[in-house]
Amino acid sequence: MASVSVLGAGAFGTALAIYCSELGHQTRVWAYDEGLPERIAAAHENLVYLPGFPVPNDLHFTNDMGAALQGAELVLLAVPSGFMRSVTEQAAPHLPSEVLLTSTTKGIERDSLAFMSDILAETLPDHAGHATYLSGPSFAKDMASRLPAQVTLAAPNIDMARRVQAILHSPRFRVYASDDVIGVQLGGALKNVIAVACGATHGLGLGASAVASLMTRGLAEMARMGVALGANPLTFLGLAGVGDLTLTCTNKLSRNFRLGLELAAGKPAKEVVASQKAVAEGYHTAAAVHSLARRAKVDMPISESVYRVCHEGAALADEATRLMGRERKDELAGIFLTTAKRPDGS
Repeated sequence: MASVSVLGAGAFGTALAIYCSELGHQTRVWAYDEGLPERIAAAHENLVYLPGFPVPNDLHFTNDMGAALQGAELVLLAVPSGFMRSVTEQAAPHLPSEVLLTSTTKGIERDSLAFMSDILAETLPDHAGHATYLSGPSFAKDMASRLPAQVTLAAPNIDMARRVQAILHSPRFRVYASDDVIGVQLGGALKNVIAVACGATHGLGLGASAVASLMTRGLAEMARMGVALGANPLTFLGLAGVGDLTLTCTNKLSRNFRLGLELAAGKPAKEVVASQKAVAEGYHTAAAVHSLARRAKVDMPISESVYRVCHEGAALADEATRLMGRERKDELAGIFLTTAKRPDGS
């Protein structure tokens, strides 16, 4: 058994912590919200982010970063992408030297366009070589309900991914190892943007065929960007790609799908995002992808429409018309079973 620390007491962080505790790992959770650990201890559940699921008595929540990380062998990072930098900077002085890191965050830093792997390389240079990146179809409520799920875990050195795989894998939570760090992260981030589009399409009553088409063409966008950034395009046919995309684009448990529904109801994106307790990463990622696509010279029409609706106030109906009225294309244009270097040459 391992000593596991989870940074982030939101829905997914709490579900991961419950799961690790049930596996027999000694598990601690760092919570950003002041007073949340005491409320969880009193109620024996996380009433704010994951109500209805009992927290094991031996699962300890704390606001003290040092206490949360003491003796950790594996640290699971479960914070929104916009907080990854500040949280890891705060964690840095407390991390044991040989600790393993796993990011479960599905997003891109908006201003810098940094992936979570880029952020860890900057904030935790002495530990980033022990980092892995988890993605795949895994709702927090499903995990907390002990329902089966499968995910992908990537590291530049696949043996590092296999080390963490050995800690997290179980008959109800299958973990597959990969060495495609960029592809796994990109799939987890971009599917959130496509989910906003699918939620809006569903909310407008445009039909199941339109939603299925958006998902498929959204997958093509993901693969095109992946090729441009050096990912293996086949990764997008796996759990971190089509698997997570299918879940997020078809289920109202998805915060990003719900954001799309709210947009279809006529609510401004900023208003919807401000009212949510949990972060809809697709809103922020749409802005990052808008800039990233221009820098990488990749055609991302669906993601661009989500950006225009969320950040420029474009009308959904106008964007639907624009997408359907684009010039004729070959279906697999820009998707090759080869990889290229990232725009920065790495």
